[in-house]
Amino acid sequence: MNRQEMLRRVQALGFVVVDVGLYLNTHPNDTAALNFYSKYNALYEQAKEEFEESFGPLCMTNVEIEDGWSWIEKPWPWELEG
Repeated sequence: MNRQEMLRRVQALGFVVVDVGLYLNTHPNDTAALNFYSKYNALYEQAKEEFEESFGPLCMTNVEIEDGWSWIEKPWPWELEG
């Protein structure tokens, strides 16, 4: 997968997690929704990790500061490569 495909996967999974989380705010005992949330949250975390390993941090809270402030070294996630 290229950078754009990986970023779209992270975004799509993030949307699913937020949407199901909103549902769970009003239906906290829905076992099926809890299981769905758990599954897709794990997929989201995995997709974020894979993206960040290949292309750098998605947000500044994930910057490894041992190498300095690397947040500004690569195109930011919302910047399209030309």
